[in-house]
Amino acid sequence: MVDRRLLWRLWPATMSGFAPLPTTVGLSDVVDGDLSRSLAEDLAVTRLVWAVFSLLAALYVYAALLRRARGTGIPVTVDVLRATQERAFPAGAAERPRAGIAGSERAYDVTGETGAWDFQWRPFRGRHAVTGSLTVDRSSGAARVLLRADQGLMGMPGQRRASAFVAVCQVTRLGESE
Repeated sequence: MVDRRLLWRLWPATMSGFAPLPTTVGLSDVVDGDLSRSLAEDLAVTRLVWAVFSLLAALYVYAALLRRARGTGIPVTVDVLRATQERAFPAGAAERPRAGIAGSERAYDVTGETGAWDFQWRPFRGRHAVTGSLTVDRSSGAARVLLRADQGLMGMPGQRRASAFVAVCQVTRLGESE
């Protein structure tokens, strides 16, 4: 079942990605002709088309988030758009995410000691990264991964807005596949 709250939050985010197109079309119509009824109708149709395309883009982003979360046990709700994501690993499995992070090409600037690591993680192919930390509770052996997206990634439209969620899904896969 589609989480409608998430879809309604993704729709305006994807609309902002398409904003230059209807603005350009509308301005070119105004420059080319006078203000008339047909111009107003054209602008209304342009806005409707813009809304439909951005809804389709939001559905695509929603499906991409579902695909990234598949098999991790992480629910895809409106919380995926939060800037901070957290995932706990049970006792005895703490070495797996640590080994996965250490061996991944997506991780860089890995610093820290035995019980706590700080790192940068690239959830996508570009240069943008989220800040992460891995802490291991010495008494129980459980591990906790905390990932935070910076404001640059949170201001981007679509899937990049959920960059911390994408990163936690990727780290979870590494932690469970070892």
